[in-house]
Amino acid sequence: MKLTAKDIGVGVMAGLAAALLSVGVITQSTLAMALLLFSPLPIFVAALGWGTGAGFIAALSMAVAVSVLAAPTAAIVVVLITALPAAAASYFIGLARPAEEIGGPKDTYVWYPIADMLLRLALIVGASFVAIGVMIGFGDDFAAQLAASLGQQLAASNPELAANAEAVQDMALFVVRVLPAMQPAVWVMIIVANLYLALRLTAASGKLRRPRDDWPRALRMPRPALAVFAIACAACFLPGGIVYAATAFAGALGACFIMAGFAMLHARTRGAAWRPVALWFAYFAVMLFVFVLFFFLLAGLFDTSRSAPVSKAANTTPNNDN
Repeated sequence: MKLTAKDIGVGVMAGLAAALLSVGVITQSTLAMALLLFSPLPIFVAALGWGTGAGFIAALSMAVAVSVLAAPTAAIVVVLITALPAAAASYFIGLARPAEEIGGPKDTYVWYPIADMLLRLALIVGASFVAIGVMIGFGDDFAAQLAASLGQQLAASNPELAANAEAVQDMALFVVRVLPAMQPAVWVMIIVANLYLALRLTAASGKLRRPRDDWPRALRMPRPALAVFAIACAACFLPGGIVYAATAFAGALGACFIMAGFAMLHARTRGAAWRPVALWFAYFAVMLFVFVLFFFLLAGLFDTSRSAPVSKAANTTPNNDN
């Protein structure tokens, strides 16, 4: 795909915007943390509206800007958790191929399924957090030190817990153990939320080439993801440092299955008079009881599918040919 000066300019501006949303976290203010959640959005908008090339330029510009405004190490982290996943997801979302190649009608494009994009996004995010873990030396010794520090903070913040040192340490160890899974899981959800928002924004502006997906039915995981998730979960019980890497992949993949479970609820309740009550009850239950997520995880595991939107070649030109 040939890049124009406008595409390059849009990519650079989007990268700078993403960098500004990211580096503000250094101040550790509540507003800066909230802005960090939207750091993938400019990359998605650039890629979806002006092409994959603009998205990759935005990702590169973001890395350069963060290295200048903050530090090279911070730039590496930003690339791993924000720029790379956003650019890769945009690339997959922009892929399309002639339906005729797979036995479909002529003059029609079939677009890359969201399910396949989710699997690859989860693997990229999991690998990114593993790389960051290697950078900071996350292992048994690091985890023990982190648990001890967290235990001291818990005891200092809650005098009632300080009287029971064993309970405090057990709580700290539990948090440290689930942290490698929780961080990739939350970040995958944040990236997918930004992708959904970017799709709506570019569609409203008329820049989106991809036809609109039916997210409640399209947001699923493909069947091969079951095997990958099973392997990652099994590896979580292995000794040594591999357990932390496996936990990161399991967390990222598990988050996608959970989102698929919620999408199923949205799809199954369509047209029902009690739909608002069911949706509010489900989300409220999750906020009160985290273990409810397990049921949505199971739902996502039992419904794997791949649906792809189609468009007329005369009306829509894809960013890339698959």
